[in-house]
Amino acid sequence: MGIHVVIQPLVGYGAAVVSPSPGVRQLVAGSEETSFIVQVPARIGGLMDTARFAQSLAAAASEFSEWCETQHRTRSHSSSFHDHWSDAADDAVTRKND
Repeated sequence: MGIHVVIQPLVGYGAAVVSPSPGVRQLVAGSEETSFIVQVPARIGGLMDTARFAQSLAAAASEFSEWCETQHRTRSHSSSFHDHWSDAADDAVTRKND
């Protein structure tokens, strides 16, 4: 059984490495109200497991960021895409008001 956390970022969301106490570091992502935290497990091998996880997370985050930026450019500059969604929204409002 697993836990799946879905985050849909808002303006102001970010990520940082914080040190809540001397010698302890955590990766914190989200906002002041909502965040997730990556901690090093207190066990043999925990540091290297966390390092590998953080490297994997960073690589995947970079790839995802590039995809989001490409999609934003494609969708922001395509008048036919914008017109399509504007027309669809207008049609939905018209149907709702009928």
